[in-house]
Amino acid sequence: MKKALLIPLLLALFVFSLYCEKTSQKPEVGILFAFSEEGKLLRSKMELTDSLNINGRVFWQGRLQGKDVVVVESGVGMTNAAMITQLLIDQYSPEKIIFTGICGGIDSANHIGDVVIPEKWVTHDYGIYNKEGFSPESILIVFPGESKPTYVMFFPVDKNLLKIAEISAEKAKDRFQPIGERLPQLRIGGIGTSGNSFIDQMEKREWLKERLDAQIVDMESAAVVQVANINKVPILVIRSCSDLAGGSGASTAQEELNQFFKVAADNSAMFVLQLLSSMN
Repeated sequence: MKKALLIPLLLALFVFSLYCEKTSQKPEVGILFAFSEEGKLLRSKMELTDSLNINGRVFWQGRLQGKDVVVVESGVGMTNAAMITQLLIDQYSPEKIIFTGICGGIDSANHIGDVVIPEKWVTHDYGIYNKEGFSPESILIVFPGESKPTYVMFFPVDKNLLKIAEISAEKAKDRFQPIGERLPQLRIGGIGTSGNSFIDQMEKREWLKERLDAQIVDMESAAVVQVANINKVPILVIRSCSDLAGGSGASTAQEELNQFFKVAADNSAMFVLQLLSSMN
């Protein structure tokens, strides 16, 4: 009787050990994106070695541009992005993280198809409403090893990854898909901002530029960078403009996004490929 009970227990322990071994291999890079289409090009280039479904999200493991990577779709919005970033870190402990995908342009210098890599990120909808209106505020954070919380407004990306991005810039330009006759440009530096709303209003775009001096806006990156900072994992965000927040001319931002989603997603992904190739 005891033997009969012991065999299933040993089998369960064996399966669990395989599961732990499978997820304990530390990848060099964890790559996230919000929409499935944003990761389609990257997954097509991967030498897939394994996959694991955790809480409904599939983590793809494999080789990409000679690097061990794990790739996952976070879903849209700040909460989804933060949750999956933490799950990625807890489960795989990647040496560094890259977030890739589309964004809305705020600064008029950024055109549809351009790839933008901000040096820091801020949440635009965390703050206080009073009689004067809305005021963005710093977020109270407790960093590991510190006993007192710290107010943080801007969360930086990794300086070394920014340097690699600068090294990759010239080679990457030939990889971008043109918009009409215009070849998209790469811009490194400045501020990116995120919040839980899709911005399709000119007044809001102008407010984001005036109050935060933001270059681009999306719905995930500030949360991802915040989680990476707290976990002390180097992070870089690569975004490509699918629209001008608030639209341009007779087109709304939603109409521009529908038209240019794929080319923007692919331009961002192409820079990820070049960045991986440039890493030592």
